[in-house]
Amino acid sequence: MNADKLKSLKNFFDSEYFTPEMLLQNISKYRDQPDVLNLLAECMIKIPEKTITFYSPQFCQLLIKTEVQQLFDFFKKLCNQSMSMFFNLYWLLGAYLQLEKHKKKKQKIDQLLRQMEMSMVNGQFNEKRFEQLDKEEQNKILLKDFQEKDLRQEYFTEVQRFMGTLIKHSLVLKEFAKEDRKHHLKLLIKKQNQNLQRIVKKFQLGISLPFYDDDKQQNNSNCIVNIMEKHQICFHTKKRVPYLILVETINPIEMNQYQVIPAQLQANIEVAGYIEAQLNDQGFERQMAQIDLEEQKLYHEALEKIMKMEKKGKRQSQIMQSIDQYMQKQVKKQQISDDQDKKNTEQQQQQQQDVFHHKRLLSLQTIRLPQNIRKSKSQEKNEDKHNEFQKQLQMILPVEKLYMLNKFKKRNFLLWEQSWEEKIKSYKKESRYQNFPSFKIRPIIIKGGDDLRQEMFAIQMMKQFNKIFKESDLNLYLRPYQIIVTSANSGIVEYIPNTISIDSLKKMFGNGTKTLYQIYQEVFGNSFEEAQKNFIESLASYSLFSYLMQIKDRHNGNLLIDDKGHIIHIDFGFLLQTSPGGVNFESAPFKLTQEYLELMKGRESDYFGYFKSLMTKGFLALKKYVIEIENFFKIMVEKSDLPCFANLDLKVFTNRFQLNATDQEIMSLVDRLINQSLSSWRTAQYDNFQKRTNGILP
Repeated sequence: MNADKLKSLKNFFDSEYFTPEMLLQNISKYRDQPDVLNLLAECMIKIPEKTITFYSPQFCQLLIKTEVQQLFDFFKKLCNQSMSMFFNLYWLLGAYLQLEKHKKKKQKIDQLLRQMEMSMVNGQFNEKRFEQLDKEEQNKILLKDFQEKDLRQEYFTEVQRFMGTLIKHSLVLKEFAKEDRKHHLKLLIKKQNQNLQRIVKKFQLGISLPFYDDDKQQNNSNCIVNIMEKHQICFHTKKRVPYLILVETINPIEMNQYQVIPAQLQANIEVAGYIEAQLNDQGFERQMAQIDLEEQKLYHEALEKIMKMEKKGKRQSQIMQSIDQYMQKQVKKQQISDDQDKKNTEQQQQQQQDVFHHKRLLSLQTIRLPQNIRKSKSQEKNEDKHNEFQKQLQMILPVEKLYMLNKFKKRNFLLWEQSWEEKIKSYKKESRYQNFPSFKIRPIIIKGGDDLRQEMFAIQMMKQFNKIFKESDLNLYLRPYQIIVTSANSGIVEYIPNTISIDSLKKMFGNGTKTLYQIYQEVFGNSFEEAQKNFIESLASYSLFSYLMQIKDRHNGNLLIDDKGHIIHIDFGFLLQTSPGGVNFESAPFKLTQEYLELMKGRESDYFGYFKSLMTKGFLALKKYVIEIENFFKIMVEKSDLPCFANLDLKVFTNRFQLNATDQEIMSLVDRLINQSLSSWRTAQYDNFQKRTNGILP
């Protein structure tokens, strides 16, 4: 390339209009031109760490597909500057390595990871200052540098072991009965926290993770120094047990600046030998992956069966009855297979547990109201409905889940009695790090057995959508959350405080007999209208996001309500080209049910008009930034191993933004999308399917 062209490019690269997206695009474009790449390398050095973290999926994908030396050097430089940045990139690239099929490419990624590790261990060394010192001082610095390298290598090993153990807890807990899991988790976390305190004491540094907050305070509170041992929650799923813990984080720089309150001595925690064996079993995750495949196969067959019966014109009741019978047969087959594989002792233990649960269920069902209390006709009618509902649930739900539903019926819940912010204030008083300016308490979910890279990309796009909505000054609400990928099948997910799933809300309030409108009135009381407005603003945002990104698996376990009334979507494992069971069953543009319509007071209300207006304005705002949005995809699609990008036609994706449409045409499109979503038979059927297979209420 001639000098004038290079100068022109340099001026463009140095301008305020040159964005990180353009940087990534130009690295890909000029991958074979070293002179231009050297100019781009200068731009890379100027990017803030927080921005690099945001674009880390694109940086990693670009490095793998282009193998640009300047990008290799940039990665290595980042690794000796920041410990949290090192782990962010190291784990993300490691996830690609685990799933890479080509031998040569695998070797190159592995080589890069080794170089990144070496760069982190070597750290930064000021050669100019070193050369100015006398021989004696140079020897002292060399000795100190050698010791620090040794310490960093040891620290890396400790962090890898610590994170690996946290992840495996999520898999091991599945082996225990539900009522025993919390007890075992408490022991495991207590032992793990002892390991953490040992690491903090030895290295004067906790576990560095790439936490980056969206608030304006640049305190880099990304170093875990304590796990709050009193607070854990297990989330029970069919395949694994993700769990919630609260961790205390600080800025590691403050370790030598502020006083830590001395810790009380604690006895060493011992956990069952069985758990230790499973934590050290390298084949355990492979077993869980096999369960995933079997689960997907079952979903595929069941959903295809619904679609075939739909084409034949079968009634809803006939289809659901057929699916019930099919699922019961499959579960029976699986139970027979499981029983054959178990040892006699394990069978006896299971029988004892079944007897125990059966007795407990019978005792709950035999509870009667005092005879001197007369019931009204409406009470009797509601109880008849509830008893019928319980009979249906008993056919499809495990005994333990049915017991929990009965338990919900007996209690009166006051949701969000204490806000997360109020809880933090009380928790902080108990912390040894309460005096640190950067102190934070973070609720995080540990997930094993899930590839979170697709969800990481979905959240990245959500942040971009949210940024556009804010810059356009629109009352549209999205709640992105942080994801840290630790391997190809594990990671950390930020827990959203002050929220509850719609499934849980419905179980708490009426066991599925009350609508969202009724629940909102009961929960929010005098703040109902504000909560209603927040619901509409968030519903419009997530409807746009779901349509444009083709989000699937939108059942009520993945939809949350917060203490302000917003609806919040979580769990974006299925988007674009992917869907549960590999069957594109959810065909509606987005989830919009009759209950949502009722909460907006019907199609003729001003509230519904507000919803349509927000969707139209949001659509028009996003349309202006379609090239910027498309740039995220262009880098990720090329040679990607992620299922959501398999055979993805970028033209089809960008066409959804209706680039050439007028404002009036966008309004008409929004009307059509709403009508299609409201009249979608499959949305209701997918909810019913989830109720029958997972006990999630529609």
